[in-house]
Amino acid sequence: MASHGFSSIDRCHKEMTFTVPWGIIAAKAWGRTDGIPVLGLHGFPDNANTFDRRVMKYPQIACLLPEDIYFIALDFPGHGKSSHRWPGMPYVHFEYIADVKKVVSHLQWKKFSIIGHSMGANVGAHYAGTFPSEVENLILLDFSVPLTRPVDKTATVLAHYATSMADMKARTPYVYPNLESAAERRQLGPSFGTTLNREDAILLVRRGTRSTKNGLIFSHDPAIKHVCVPFFVPHESFLSILSKIQCKVLALYGTDNKTELIESDKVRERINVINKTAKVILLKRIKGGHHFHLENPSEVVQAIKMFLANNYCQSKHVTLKNKL
Repeated sequence: MASHGFSSIDRCHKEMTFTVPWGIIAAKAWGRTDGIPVLGLHGFPDNANTFDRRVMKYPQIACLLPEDIYFIALDFPGHGKSSHRWPGMPYVHFEYIADVKKVVSHLQWKKFSIIGHSMGANVGAHYAGTFPSEVENLILLDFSVPLTRPVDKTATVLAHYATSMADMKARTPYVYPNLESAAERRQLGPSFGTTLNREDAILLVRRGTRSTKNGLIFSHDPAIKHVCVPFFVPHESFLSILSKIQCKVLALYGTDNKTELIESDKVRERINVINKTAKVILLKRIKGGHHFHLENPSEVVQAIKMFLANNYCQSKHVTLKNKL
């Protein structure tokens, strides 16, 4: 996938929906439909706005990408403007992979690239390992690891899950008087030890809330917070999937991430597994926290452009120590 110049794609986006049995998967699209296809996958509990920073002095990532790209950013089911899954249907990591497959099949994309952040990076990486012939370039932003549990803990976590599901009751959603107050609540949410700034929180809740007669409520399905523990798979299963990745991989990490994802033994192990089979894997730190792509979009897109334009040396696979 080569970029023909460094001009940016049109700033205007188009709203899209894809029909699924339980409703729709919503998305935002930029660029010409005959452009090079790239799919954007957001993190938990965000939405497609994670790639769409609408501040003129800091253009959004989607509009900084090369002009020959057709970029579609999804709202995963239960997030943003997408439908919630059927009541009682769990939000399982592998189901998100199936969701991506549904969208790709609808678009009739035979080959495409992925830009994924956090949970979206996990889903993208495992999609690339499951369907290696489809993914040409894999760009991972703060790639971490899905939760796993030792096999001997299966009964314990199953009991915990069954009990929590039996006790779960429908709750009246909290109503926020305005976007700013909802953004303050989002700032308290998951950011891997870093702080999501007010401007970026407003960006995310703008798509992640809906209006009622009394104010705003979050639109995501509360069930996304209840991890479906019986479907945790052994660590070795994830490694097996990642070992099938054959495309080029760029992994970017925030310098201020207090959880030091890249220092995690499991993350390092997974990166090293990818390193053995991918065409090339490159790693780089970008100034910022877990949402560094919102804090520093220009540097992120510059790294992506260089990667897509083949400006990095691809003669050897790189090691973590050399590139971070």
